[in-house]
Amino acid sequence: MANVEKSPDVKQSEAAASLLPLPSVAPAPARKSTGKRIAITLLALAALWTILPTLAPSTDTALPYDPYLQGVSDKGFRMALGPKSHNYKEHKHKDHKHKDHKHKDHKHKGHHGHKDEPHHPGHHKHDRHRPPGTPIPPHKAEEIFLGVPTNQSAHDVLQKYTSVPHYAGNGFDKVTALALKNDWEYALGLHPSGADDHIYDAGTQHSQERVRGKPKLGVWIDTYYPVLNTPVHASVTLLTPEPFKAKLQEDIVDGDPDSHFRDALPVFHGLSVSGDVTAQYVYAGYGLKSDFDALEANGIDVSGKLAVVRYGGNFRGLKVKAAEEAGAVGVIIYSDPADDGDITEENGYKPYPEGPARQPSSVQRGSVQYLSKYPGDPSTPGYPAYKNATRVEGGNQPSIPSLPLSYEDAIPILKALQGQGRKAEEISDRWVGGLGYKGVDYWTGPSEVSLHLVNEVNTAVTPVWNVGAVIPGHIEDEVIIVGNHRDAWVLGAGDPNSGTAAQMEAIRGIGKLVKSGWKPMRTIIFASWDAEEYGLIGSTEWAEDFGDWLKENTVAYLNLDSAVAGSIYHASASPSLAWLLRQAAQDVKAASPSASIASEAMEEEGLSVNEWSYTANQTLTMAEKETRVRPLGSGSDYTAFLQRYGIASSDFGYARGGKDAVYHYHSIYDSFTWQEKYSDPGFHKHVEIAKILGLTTLRLADSLVLPLNTTTYTHELKDYLVKIEDLLDELNFTGQVNLESLRQSISTAISASEELDAKVERTLSRLRKLLPKRPHRSLMGKLTRHLAFLEHGCHGAARNMEVWSEDSEQFPSVRPLHFPPVKNHKAIEKLLKEIRVINKKKQGFEGGFISEDGIKDREWYKHKGVAPGLWLGYGATTFPALTEALTITKSPALAQKEANELGELIEKIAERLRA
Repeated sequence: MANVEKSPDVKQSEAAASLLPLPSVAPAPARKSTGKRIAITLLALAALWTILPTLAPSTDTALPYDPYLQGVSDKGFRMALGPKSHNYKEHKHKDHKHKDHKHKDHKHKGHHGHKDEPHHPGHHKHDRHRPPGTPIPPHKAEEIFLGVPTNQSAHDVLQKYTSVPHYAGNGFDKVTALALKNDWEYALGLHPSGADDHIYDAGTQHSQERVRGKPKLGVWIDTYYPVLNTPVHASVTLLTPEPFKAKLQEDIVDGDPDSHFRDALPVFHGLSVSGDVTAQYVYAGYGLKSDFDALEANGIDVSGKLAVVRYGGNFRGLKVKAAEEAGAVGVIIYSDPADDGDITEENGYKPYPEGPARQPSSVQRGSVQYLSKYPGDPSTPGYPAYKNATRVEGGNQPSIPSLPLSYEDAIPILKALQGQGRKAEEISDRWVGGLGYKGVDYWTGPSEVSLHLVNEVNTAVTPVWNVGAVIPGHIEDEVIIVGNHRDAWVLGAGDPNSGTAAQMEAIRGIGKLVKSGWKPMRTIIFASWDAEEYGLIGSTEWAEDFGDWLKENTVAYLNLDSAVAGSIYHASASPSLAWLLRQAAQDVKAASPSASIASEAMEEEGLSVNEWSYTANQTLTMAEKETRVRPLGSGSDYTAFLQRYGIASSDFGYARGGKDAVYHYHSIYDSFTWQEKYSDPGFHKHVEIAKILGLTTLRLADSLVLPLNTTTYTHELKDYLVKIEDLLDELNFTGQVNLESLRQSISTAISASEELDAKVERTLSRLRKLLPKRPHRSLMGKLTRHLAFLEHGCHGAARNMEVWSEDSEQFPSVRPLHFPPVKNHKAIEKLLKEIRVINKKKQGFEGGFISEDGIKDREWYKHKGVAPGLWLGYGATTFPALTEALTITKSPALAQKEANELGELIEKIAERLRA
C-alpha cells in the first residue's frame, strides 16, 4: 500500500492518544475481579486511615504506671507491656558541626550569619529527608530533640535579636519579624522567603486561611493595627530655690557597649497620657490602693497633688489608677534599691557593669494600661484591631500623666519631703526604702515645694507584626500553641529575648524531626507576639481574631517571656498542666546532670526534686506546696487564651533570686552584656528552658490520651474553696454566705474526673488485650506497626476523612474488611473512638469555667476559676468573682449569687466529664 500523508489533525490526535494508558486486554471476568480487589483495597485503606487521627498516649493519673517515668514508643507512651521505668541515656557530643545541605535556591533573603546546625553523633540516619508522616517513636523523637539545642546557638540567637532596639511598631521591630520568619523557615526545612512574602493584614483571606484552613507547614506574618504611643518630650523639675531637673536618661557606661542605645526610646510609660502639671507632692509607698487608703486614714490629702511611689507590689498601671482614684493629678514611679535584696551598693556591691548592683541611672519603662480591666488594643476591646476596625475611646488607660524615674533622680525629690507630713514608718515599715545611706529619710509630705511634670506623647494607630508557624498534625482539631513575645522596651536580653532564644532552640529541635519526615499526632503552632510590652496586644488581638476557633480546636497554650533573668526556676500553669510541666523539668535534669533546672531552685525553697514523684494513681491535691506550680494571673501572653477563651495555659522560666545580680527590668541595661556576664554565663539555662518547652510540646502533641490532669484540677478547687472560707472568717461574714452547694459541686466534679480516669484505665487495658502479645513492646508501637504503611501511602485518603467528633452519628462507617489483616479491627476502632471522646472532654475542661457574663465590672475576663486580681494586675485571684464580691464589693448577697453561679458551672463540668 502506498504511503498516505497524514493530516496535521490526525498527527496531533495520535500524539495525544500516545499519552493515554493502553486499554486492558484482559478478559472481562479478569478485569471485573481485578477491579473488585482494587475497590476492596481502597475501602480498607480509607477505613483504617480513620484510626490514625485518633492516636495519642495517656498520662492520666489512674494508669497503673506514670507514662513519663516509663518512656515513650511509637506515637504513644509505654503502658503495662513496657518497662516500669525509663532513663534517658546521656548524650555526649562534641560541638563540631557538619556541612550545610547544599540547595541551589537555599538563599537567606531576610537574615544573615545563620549558623550550621550542630552535628550529633548517633543520629545520622535522622538527617535524611524522609516522606512526611514517617513514624518516629516518641521516645526516639525526644532523644533526637534533646540533642539539638546548644549553648552556642542560644548565645548566637540572643546576640542577634538584642543587637538593635526594637520596641513595638518601629522599623527594627519589623526587621526582627522578618528575620525570625526566615530563621523559623530554615529551622523547619523550608526555603527562606523574601521580605514581602507571606505577610498579611489581619482579617484578610490569606491570614484567616493560615489558621482556619487546612494546616500546611509554613511560616507567615499577621499585621494588626492597635493604638500605641511614643515619647515626644518629658521633664520633671523640683521647684526649689535652685531648681533640680531630673535627667530622665540612663548613663552610657564603660563595659556595656549597647548602653549607647539609651536614647533609642527615651524613658516614658507606654499608653500614658500627655499632661503638664505643677503641684505639691506626697510619697505614697508602693502606690497600692491600700497605701492611698492609709494616707487618707492618717489625714494626708492626695487630691490635687502629684504622687511619688515605688515600683513593686503590683502592676505599675494600677499604681496610676489608685493615684487617680485618690485625686492625684500625676504620678512618678521610681526604682528603690530596697527592693534589690542584699545586692546593693550599701552592702558593698559595685553597680553595673562593674558589679551586680543596680546602676543608679537605671529606669524601668513599661505600660500603665489598666491591665486588670482588659488587655490588648485600647480602641478595640473584645474584637481584633484590623486596619479598618471601628474604634472606641480606650477604657483601660489613665487620665493623668505619669513618668518613671531612676533612684538617682528620685533622691533630691525624696529629700525635699524630710520633716513634712508623717514619717513613713508610722504608716508602714515597708514604706521605708533603701536610700538611707544616701541621706534620704522617708516622709509622706505633702511637700512645701512643688514639682513640675511634663509628659508629651504621640498616640497613633500603629502596625505591629505577629510571626506564626504551623506544623500540621494528623489530628487537626487538637492544637498546641507555643508563644513568646518579641518586642522589647529597648534591647530586652531577658525580657523577652531569652524567651526568643529558648523558643528558637525548641523550634530547631522540633524542626530536625520535621526534616526527618516526622509528623506530630496533633498540630503545633508557634507564635512570636508583638506589642506585648504595651499591654499584651499582639497575642490578645490574635486571640480575639480567632476566639471561636481557639475554643473548638486548642488543647493548650505554652508561654515563654522572661525565660532567663536569674537563677530561680519558677512555673505557673493551669492545674491540669502542673505535673506535666514539673515532670518535663525533672526529665531535663535527668538527661543533663549538669543542668541547674529544678533541683537548686526547689531546694532553696526547702524541697528537693528527689523528694517528689508523679504516680499514676495520684489523687492528692496538687497545691503549690507540692507542685511548685502556681496559678496564672496576668502579665504575659497567656492571658487572653486562659482568661477569655478557657485554654489550659502555662508560663515558666528563671527569675531573679535575692542573691542574684540585679535584673535591670525594661532598662537599657537589660542587654546581651548583662545576660552573658551576670544572668546566664555559658547560656546553660537558655538551653534548659528550650528543652523543657520542647518536651512539654512533644508530649502534648504525641500522647494517646491527652496529658491534661482533670483530677489534679478538681482537687485544687477544694483549696480555692478553703481560701473563700478563710475570707468569710476574716471579714466577719461567716454564716452570711452558704457555700454548701458549691462544695457539693466540687465533690461531684472530683468524682466525675476520677470516673473518667478509671474509664481511661479500662479502655487502655482492653486495647492492650486486643493487640498481639509481644514482650517489651508498647501499646502504641503495636498499633503503629499494624498501620504504619498507611502513613506512607494514603495521604489522599486522609485528606478526605472527617475528624471524629463526640457525635457518634458523625463517625465514618467502617465495613468489616479483611485487608490488611488487622485482628480485632472493629474492637480496636471502637476503643480508639472512646479515647477520642475522652480527649475532647479533657480538652474542653478548662473552658467549663468560662462565663459569658464575665467578671463584674471587667466583663472582658470570663474565667470564674482564676483571673488577675483587680488591684494586683499580675497576681492571680482564684474564684475571682466570688472573692471580689467579698473583698471589694463587700456584699454577702453578691457573694451568694457568685457562689451559686460558680457551683452551676462546676456542676456542668462534671456532667460533661460523665457524658
